[in-house]
Amino acid sequence: MPRRIICLLVITIVLTFAHSTARDGESISPVFYPVKQGSNEIQQAFVAMVKDFAIYSSLLEDVDSSSGYLISLHANNKDEAISFLSPGFEPQLASDIVEAYTQWIPGIEKLVIVPCDGIPVLTQADYNECSFYQANHSSIIFRRSYSGCYSEQDSYLFTVQLSYVDESWKIEKLELLESSD
Repeated sequence: MPRRIICLLVITIVLTFAHSTARDGESISPVFYPVKQGSNEIQQAFVAMVKDFAIYSSLLEDVDSSSGYLISLHANNKDEAISFLSPGFEPQLASDIVEAYTQWIPGIEKLVIVPCDGIPVLTQADYNECSFYQANHSSIIFRRSYSGCYSEQDSYLFTVQLSYVDESWKIEKLELLESSD
């Protein structure tokens, strides 16, 4: 009997703490796990994310530079560029990417890639460096830490949120933040 009372007391304390933390407006940080510990669904989402980033890279890197501009080989205008990204990116993010990294040049009537720093691109080589958090069956967040990018002391956290839409995983949100780690 005393053992049962102790268990109930522990459960009550844990639930009270969780409830008071949520009530105070503080959120409990999600726990991220190494991708290699993920389920088959996580593995499939990781592979889909890598393919999505390959689409992004292809749009920005496959260019004709013979005219002095970086002319996209995959899109003649911004709508075509958004459409090119649509298999791997949610519509608003695809539009934001096109707005940030392309420009329509009226004199040559072409869509060109604007040379600038971009977002990190995750590939299969990042597999062991990535972790994940699955909020529900249709949303997964992958995370990768970077350090020593610009100085020995810097640290960045890159998060990629995917959603399961139309029977495929698409990148919905990207975030690169300086980290205090």
